[in-house]
Amino acid sequence: MLEQLDGNRENELTPFLKHKGRSPEEQLQKNQAAIELIRGWLEEEVTEEESKQREIYFEDFQEIIDSTRLPGHKIYFIE
Repeated sequence: MLEQLDGNRENELTPFLKHKGRSPEEQLQKNQAAIELIRGWLEEEVTEEESKQREIYFEDFQEIIDSTRLPGHKIYFIE
């Protein structure tokens, strides 16, 4: 019976899951744009200065995210 519920639930959600392929091949095809974007990022050459700027930016991002979370629920910095 649980299998029936899971199958029915998936059918109910199908209109909202347009990004989900019906087969592994279809999913791979749907993911091509994201795959190409990530490949581009991996092939990107970054200067030392830009790398340091990105690191500083990410550290600031981490602090901002954690500053909005309750004590004991930090993501990046453990209290």
